[in-house]
Amino acid sequence: MTDYLTEQEQVQQLKKWVKTYGFTILLGITIALLITSGWRYWQNRETKTLMHASQIYDRMLSMRSQNNTEAGAIQANKLLTRYPKTSYAQMAAFLLARDAVLQKDYTKAKAQLHWVIEHSSHMSMREIARIRIARILINENQADAALDLLKTVEDHHYIGLIDEVKGDAYLLKNDKKSAHDAYGLALKELPNAEVSRPLLEMKFNNVAM
Repeated sequence: MTDYLTEQEQVQQLKKWVKTYGFTILLGITIALLITSGWRYWQNRETKTLMHASQIYDRMLSMRSQNNTEAGAIQANKLLTRYPKTSYAQMAAFLLARDAVLQKDYTKAKAQLHWVIEHSSHMSMREIARIRIARILINENQADAALDLLKTVEDHHYIGLIDEVKGDAYLLKNDKKSAHDAYGLALKELPNAEVSRPLLEMKFNNVAM
């Protein structure tokens, strides 16, 4: 009898506990399920977005390989308008900027590169775009604008290239000392750059004090 009463007490305690905390537990379970389903929905949506963007990017490259630049540009603009947050769109913008530079349409090239800065979530891509804009500005004899742009440094992996471009800007201003200092920093920061180092050394030596 004692055991039976003990079990009855336990049942009553359980009922009381469920009555007290049941809603809270149910709410917690519901929230957890909503979070899980939301996360899965977001993952599926991101996967589909990247898949579609990848397909358009592949079509763009295919058009470009066939020298059909106009059709390639149409595909690139699809990426920019439909999937602006993807890396595929930003790589397409870089290609459009390169095409514009080859056509000496520097205004269009800068617009594409500024688009990358505004839309990319990758600081390395923003940094590359900033460096390329600075080089265009130097080509347009806008040294001060280039130097002002290069004041913003997000990815220090590119500091060597940034200092080299700064050196080019200072040289355009005929500030040989500042150019020499900037090239010197770049040489220290790019010790293993086999492709660009000989040219950088030549720049450094040409403005030797």
